[in-house]
Amino acid sequence: MMKPENNEENEENETLLPLSYTYRDIPKTVSSYSRWAILALSFILAVTAGYWIGRQQIPAQARNGLLVPPGSTHQKWHHNLTFTQKPDDEAEAAWGSIIPVGRGFITHPQLAPDVSNIAVFHQIHCLHAIYIAYYDALASAAMDLDEVPDFDNTTGTRTAPFHIRHCFDYIRQALMCHADTNLEVLDPVKHTTNGWNQTKTCRDYSQVKDFAEKYANSSDTGIVT
Repeated sequence: MMKPENNEENEENETLLPLSYTYRDIPKTVSSYSRWAILALSFILAVTAGYWIGRQQIPAQARNGLLVPPGSTHQKWHHNLTFTQKPDDEAEAAWGSIIPVGRGFITHPQLAPDVSNIAVFHQIHCLHAIYIAYYDALASAAMDLDEVPDFDNTTGTRTAPFHIRHCFDYIRQALMCHADTNLEVLDPVKHTTNGWNQTKTCRDYSQVKDFAEKYANSSDTGIVT
């Protein structure tokens, strides 16, 4: 049987690499390439990390075209006659009350670095213009389109036919964009529905209004006319 060798002696006698090879200089070209490769990799990693961190700071809803907070409230709708009565100071105050300070024009460091308008307030502006034009038409004698005044003298609302036509189609597309899927139960006798007094799930409008005021681009108030 062979006698086991002394491990300590083996360790002392064993050499890993010749001293001259172990400490010889690494070629400068290899060292230079390595440094550049490390710098390039570090830059790529930094840019990638910055991109993903930035995306995480912008909520997913915002990236999909919806501002935070999206909200989720349950409410029943009732006919508010103030918004549909003949235009007067009370009606105009009601319409103005649902518009935020700044009129929906905002700037936001991530979501809106350039001045932008939150679409719902544009849509309300258009609906208000149609409302004014409707009552103007009721109060006026029949006239050709080119005879319709550009502005309603009482409210200053732009009622030119081209603007109202824009609003009709703008609201149509807005309704289709949001495609409200709340269910409205038909009256069992009349087989119709007016949509009133039925529970609906909605975005929290007050939170959207608060968001618009927080990032408002101005201190203007009232509905855009």
